[in-house]
Amino acid sequence: MVRSSLSWLAALAALAAGLGASACRNLDVVTASYATLAQARAAGAIERGWVPEGLPEGSYELREAHDLDSNRRWGLFSFPQAQRDTLRALLQPEEMSLSGVRVDIPARIEWWPILFRGPLDDEQIRTAGLKAHRAAQGDLVFVVNWEQGRAYYWKAEG
Repeated sequence: MVRSSLSWLAALAALAAGLGASACRNLDVVTASYATLAQARAAGAIERGWVPEGLPEGSYELREAHDLDSNRRWGLFSFPQAQRDTLRALLQPEEMSLSGVRVDIPARIEWWPILFRGPLDDEQIRTAGLKAHRAAQGDLVFVVNWEQGRAYYWKAEG
């Protein structure tokens, strides 16, 4: 009886430690919103790497989240249809598959789409009219709805 109680307590302690460690991982995630790219630039978000360099000048409704303890970052923005080519120049021309890709974003980042949380469903993403591309330089993945002028990005894991 004593032995099974100790085993149960040890398992409970291990579970609590694991949950605590995973919760602490996201404590240093900070978010920000910017009405325009100029506002993001003035706040230093581009210089610090939280918002990608080279986005279309007319980009608007930008949101970003970044982890102060790591290079993890996520963001979204809208862009004018007339400036699509500026965004295309930042991306590798070929589409990439998101099968097997996992996006680990804190649950409290409420503006991040459910479609891009956890293990990604490549078919569902394509059905939604979204195209995935790696950045031409660096380690970001972009998912773009070219028709709606909306893009999402995150740091590729691994």
